Parts: sequence; C-alpha cells; structure tokens
Amino acid sequence: MSRRACENCARDDEDDDLVAVHRVYVVPESWDTPGSSQTLEEIELWCFSCRSQYPHEEA
Repeated sequence: MSRRACENCARDDEDDDLVAVHRVYVVPESWDTPGSSQTLEEIELWCFSCRSQYPHEEA
C-alpha cells in the first residue's frame, strides 16, 4: 500500500484525513488596492491541519 501525504505540508496521512481541495490565494486590501482572491483549478490533497489554517475550497 502506498503512503499518501498532504500536498501542502507533506505530512504523512496516517489518519486518512486527506480531502481534495482547490487552493485559494487571498490578497488583502490596501489603501490603494482592493482585496482579491484567486482560486486555482488544480486539485490537491490536504490534511485537516492545513484545511483549518489556509484558505481553500473543497473540490
């Protein structure tokens, strides 16, 4: 059986808690620039820890 790892932090998946997500890049607003976000089309497998800390959308 091959081991899977989180594609964001590379943590080994021992608890089978990896979920397919789309990474989201968020740019906060500034005094002269509105805030924005960009959702990537690529699907990645992320662990619970990364999903709880980083912006994403479930695939």
